[in-house]
Amino acid sequence: MLKYKKILLVDDDEDDRQIFTEIVCDVDPEAMVEYAENGLEMIALLDKMPDEELPDMIILDQNMPRMTGKESLIFLKESPRFQQISTIVYSTYQVKDFYQECLELGAQDVVAKPDTMHAYREMVEQFLVMH
Repeated sequence: MLKYKKILLVDDDEDDRQIFTEIVCDVDPEAMVEYAENGLEMIALLDKMPDEELPDMIILDQNMPRMTGKESLIFLKESPRFQQISTIVYSTYQVKDFYQECLELGAQDVVAKPDTMHAYREMVEQFLVMH
């Protein structure tokens, strides 16, 4: 069972969103996954939600058009309403300074973007069940 029942995945890649959702629903059929394709869409979605419907966790892809994962993270952590939401940044961009900077900005974790179903499952189990 997932600790985080309501997850917002912010990723512009439709295949990644589909794979992530399938795995989350396989791990916990009661979990809910919502999507935004970029940070600006995430902000619009969050602004419309009542406090009791905010996600338990937000997973941000770094490489998105209009607003990157890091820019989205900064917005979330500077907002009193959203700063307590657990946030993970995932990216194919694997530079140590980027990882450290995201952690310092308030990300719960920064992980390499999974490239296989097995890696996605491991990410879900490691970061959504155990944290």
